[in-house]
Amino acid sequence: MKKTVLFAIALLLLSACKETPRYTIGGNFGNGGDTLYLFGLDSRYDRIDEIVCDEQGAFLATVETDTITPLGLALPDGSILTLFAEPGTDAELITDSLKTGDWIVKGGREQAIWDSISTLITAAESNSGKLVHIENFAREYPFDNANIEIIRRFLIDIPNPDNGRTLKRIKSLGGTLQDHEFFTSIREQIDNKNSNTQLKMFPSFNYTTSEGEKITQKKYKDKLLVVNFWASWDSLSLAELREQNHLFETCDTSRLSVLNISLDYDTAAWKKCITEDSINGDNVCDGKAWNNEIVKRFNIRNLTFSILVSPYQRIEMFDLDNSDLKNAIDSLSKKYFDKEKERKQTRKK
Repeated sequence: MKKTVLFAIALLLLSACKETPRYTIGGNFGNGGDTLYLFGLDSRYDRIDEIVCDEQGAFLATVETDTITPLGLALPDGSILTLFAEPGTDAELITDSLKTGDWIVKGGREQAIWDSISTLITAAESNSGKLVHIENFAREYPFDNANIEIIRRFLIDIPNPDNGRTLKRIKSLGGTLQDHEFFTSIREQIDNKNSNTQLKMFPSFNYTTSEGEKITQKKYKDKLLVVNFWASWDSLSLAELREQNHLFETCDTSRLSVLNISLDYDTAAWKKCITEDSINGDNVCDGKAWNNEIVKRFNIRNLTFSILVSPYQRIEMFDLDNSDLKNAIDSLSKKYFDKEKERKQTRKK
């Protein structure tokens, strides 16, 4: 009896000492002090980690996970790499010898699968060719997590996505994967009669600006609203906001407002940036970065991302470039303001 008790205690001690499986990702950018951000692509990893490179540009991050977990790694140049954190795997971020300046991740079976299929799809010269690769992968690996990112990147995050084709691909996956929270959300959006992004109502929000003003969507009633998603650590998105400053100088401010939603994790760095660069508009930052509710709702994965909202809070245009923004503002100003003015003058007559 005594031996049995001692044996049970020993097992408990061994179990308590057993570490949670870990995934590590490391590399070297060559620039000391660079900052990267690691965040979850779904609720399996619901936080954001800030990773600062050492003086030589090297970094190392560790994630405790007991299942394959999809992550996003935001690099200093603003690009985002898809990682599959596989328990017990040591991964490395290295320069792709075939593509100058590109970064790739080495380490883990799931990562290798993702890199292989995403490269094939990207390299396909025609849309039909891409679809063949997507369909073949879903047929061969119906339960693989890579299907989530394939559908997200190549069927949803594109101009004018085909909802019917997206639903068909989701239905071809294994039953457990079909029930993933991302696919459930997509089906709900598509089933909704107003599922198209264009002309949907912009979601309600409640922010405090850098000036301490509490704002909601009501502030922008009766005006066109440009909503920009950016980050101070992303030099390209910062440059585009600077460009917008000059673009808006020729716009009628009585008809137009700008809301800049920062995806910064470090609010101190954000405040310093908007002060030094004099970024026009209402500037807000909730410190949630990629876990910001509006970012998650629209599945935003690239910066700068601009949305043009009507005076009635409907989304008119989505993912606009600066080159298209001025023409879009002019066109919608005529639609909502000049025509309304004409109608009022006609009624007076």
